[in-house]
Amino acid sequence: MHSSLARFFIDKAASDFEPAGMYTHATDAGWISRTHRAIAPFRLQQPTTPSEVVQALIESEDSSIIAGGIDLVRRMRSGNSQDTLIDLSAVSGLREIEDHAGFIRIGALATHWDVETSPLLAARLPAFQAAWKTIGNVRIRMTGTVGGNLMAAERAYDGPVLLGVSGAKLVFLTDGGEVKIAASDGAGSYPSRALLTAIEIPVMPNAQLGFDRTLKPVVSVAVGLVDQDVSVGVGCAHISPFFWSGKVSEVEAALASALPEPIDNPMGSAAYRRRMVTVLARRLIRHLHEGDAS
Repeated sequence: MHSSLARFFIDKAASDFEPAGMYTHATDAGWISRTHRAIAPFRLQQPTTPSEVVQALIESEDSSIIAGGIDLVRRMRSGNSQDTLIDLSAVSGLREIEDHAGFIRIGALATHWDVETSPLLAARLPAFQAAWKTIGNVRIRMTGTVGGNLMAAERAYDGPVLLGVSGAKLVFLTDGGEVKIAASDGAGSYPSRALLTAIEIPVMPNAQLGFDRTLKPVVSVAVGLVDQDVSVGVGCAHISPFFWSGKVSEVEAALASALPEPIDNPMGSAAYRRRMVTVLARRLIRHLHEGDAS
């Protein structure tokens, strides 16, 4: 592992065109200067193994992991500062998509494009692959990673919702060893100072998956169905994804009752979001029973 002090776009040329001291504090960046010149200096570490990544996280409390970099760079351009960035580009073994009989293991560094084009997922988890294809635009799918989508903990992101209703487990490497967390437990359960290494999605012959994001960014809903047992995941409507499990016959009443108060803003009222969760969930279940959840 080696480190070097990285400075981006803070040089003589920048001082010629912008007032002195404009970027003295990262929080001064604001909306009018969402540019790489707003990125504060940081230390870059480039480990080569997962264990070295964990050690780097432990050694620097103010550190963040960078993979595809889409979310992290956006935040840094908006003024967030980091003492240390831990670059995963030299870490091998975290991008494979593998068949483990009872489950498919997707490396955390697999891109959305890797998931979209995987022959293994097309054969073993076709509904999951079809749903994942809807994430982001082409630029994001080519660069963004599955792990980044989860660790960003953005309420509008679809990855946690889809994985939660699929019964997936997130595999973390900590200084004490490997830890597995149910995707439906949410970001609040992720271990600190740990590296997400993989996602394990169970393969069950009778499992079905449906996803509706037509009302984003107001609300999105995913449904996992195994016979009469249903799992519903709700995105966008709360600060973090909400999950509910029960019987198909309970969706109409029990889901609405269990749903926390949704966000109320100009894009959609709390009452509208609450109503649409039930409508979309019921519609997806009907489509799954009819053999069409597209």
